[in-house]
Amino acid sequence: MPIHRPSANVLRGSFVLALVIIFILAMIPMAVVPEVVSFQDKLHHTAAFAVLMLLGRGGWPARTAALVAGLIGYGVLIEVCQHTLTTNRVGEFRDVVADGLGVAIGWLLGRSSALRWQC
Repeated sequence: MPIHRPSANVLRGSFVLALVIIFILAMIPMAVVPEVVSFQDKLHHTAAFAVLMLLGRGGWPARTAALVAGLIGYGVLIEVCQHTLTTNRVGEFRDVVADGLGVAIGWLLGRSSALRWQC
């Protein structure tokens, strides 16, 4: 049974909801998460931004360049807010690099023929 592509409106709504949830998670006190690997935080950043890119490309397929620039800017905004608005979080340049890697992975996955939705 083929899986059909969700509507652009569903993907756009999911994208906006994910933006809000990721920002909230970035601002609240860091939860105690068992550390499996030393770069686990960077994996979280990469995964979150890959998902954002996939949702964004699905919602706005003709706006890829704007999504890439906007998501990188969003990653920078999160780090600046963590540095200036919280006492328990620290903004890191390496987190922005991980965000950018996630955007690139999301872009590549979105281009992959194996993940294309059937219309």
